[in-house]
Amino acid sequence: MHDPIAYLFALQKFGMKFGLRNIRALLRESGDPHSTFPSVHVAGTNGKGSTASMIAAILTAAGYRVGLYTSPHLVRFNERIRIGGREIADRDVVRLVRLLRPAIDRHRATFFEATTAMAFRYFSEQKVDIAVIETGLGGRLDSTNVITPFVSVITSIGLDHREQLGETLLEIAGEKAGIIKRGVPAVLGPVRPPVQRLFRRTARQRNAPLLLAERFRLGRGMEPELSGRHQRSNAKCAVAAVTLLPDRFIIGDEAVRRGLADTSELSGLRARLERLSDEPRIIIDVAHNPDGISPLVRSLRNAPAPVTIVFGAMRDKDVRGMLLRLKRLRPHIIACSAEGERAMPSGEVSSLCRSLSIPAYDGGTVPQAVRTALRRNRHRGTVIITGSHMVAGAALTVLPG
Repeated sequence: MHDPIAYLFALQKFGMKFGLRNIRALLRESGDPHSTFPSVHVAGTNGKGSTASMIAAILTAAGYRVGLYTSPHLVRFNERIRIGGREIADRDVVRLVRLLRPAIDRHRATFFEATTAMAFRYFSEQKVDIAVIETGLGGRLDSTNVITPFVSVITSIGLDHREQLGETLLEIAGEKAGIIKRGVPAVLGPVRPPVQRLFRRTARQRNAPLLLAERFRLGRGMEPELSGRHQRSNAKCAVAAVTLLPDRFIIGDEAVRRGLADTSELSGLRARLERLSDEPRIIIDVAHNPDGISPLVRSLRNAPAPVTIVFGAMRDKDVRGMLLRLKRLRPHIIACSAEGERAMPSGEVSSLCRSLSIPAYDGGTVPQAVRTALRRNRHRGTVIITGSHMVAGAALTVLPG
């Protein structure tokens, strides 16, 4: 096979299929690998990647061999599938694509169905002690929802992916509540009262104990490495989840402290209010909806001026809502275009900025926009790069650190 990654991305022509028939067929032909290892399942509008990474880091710090499946990747496909923070090797990607390709082609599997089957097969082969599995989109019909985990975690509910999940918070919550399994304990992050009532009702119907993470207290010294008040909520979800694991998983306070303090090192997580430089201060974050932008703005409200933001987004997102929140930082925005058909062109982004009375410049591609921002700020102020995973990933390829 000339290029297994190109083959996988070509599967995107099949679009996005909601339903578990395909993934179950793929896994059946591979020996149902997902049934050979225990797991934790993590869903949520925002924070699920950070929370999944914290859970994996805590378990790794406790001495366990931990698989971690997340999406999307920032720079390399291999980031999606990790064990102990290490990316799957290129040779294993090639081998697994070759192994699974006949079934993938036969069932006309989507990109995410194929990569999920690869991850489960790899974790089974590598005999992980436990795997932390992040949903791709939603929950109920997400390809990852074939697992029966030890714990289910829902980090947050916001208005995102409305076309696929529903127009209201309750409709979206109903989809994400689909990962709650009968008799399996669940953790719920901070949500609005009507949403919390929906989860309580679902958990009660499925005889699933529900732990509210906001009522959970972090012990002394259990501070997340990741910046922002929202990361304390994610940390509570993560610590609550590991406390609900069966007794055979022995996780001491020191493992929790180290897992939270060294999440990036132990899990490979990047671009969550990550500071890459001090002169100028360069911050990169994958926030891609208004609810994700809000904690970024709160965390950077006292950032050194001038503030320049490299911003690009997918056109199916609430771009206007994100820009209105970023406006509070009194920035100059360098608009950029990420690769792909979903990306909003930089000219449209800059025009929208100006219609909102935000000073803006059409910066072209992400690398071009980053270089423009660095020239503009030289060795002063703050450069923020945000708006989508694709923008963050493209920026990381041209930035130091």
